[in-house]
Amino acid sequence: NENIIRPLTRHEKVSFAELVGPSVLVFFVSHFWGTPFQHFVEALRRHAMSTSSPNWERLSYWVCFLSNNQWRVAEEVGDGEWQNSSFYRALR
Repeated sequence: NENIIRPLTRHEKVSFAELVGPSVLVFFVSHFWGTPFQHFVEALRRHAMSTSSPNWERLSYWVCFLSNNQWRVAEEVGDGEWQNSSFYRALR
């Protein structure tokens, strides 16, 4: 987060997903900060390959740390109201 996402989004103060633009989402993924980033990326790659999609490299995933605005984390997680969280809205 501090090494990648926040520096990339510092100027606009938006989420990484907002920075790169919209995409039709196919899968929902939540990330655990204790997992090495390379392990996380490899898990997503393997999952995408396992779908047998001819365009597996272009599948879209909602990933919490990329989709949540890291400049407004409290707001993104609903300010204590789970129904207002980005997680809930993404799954609806």
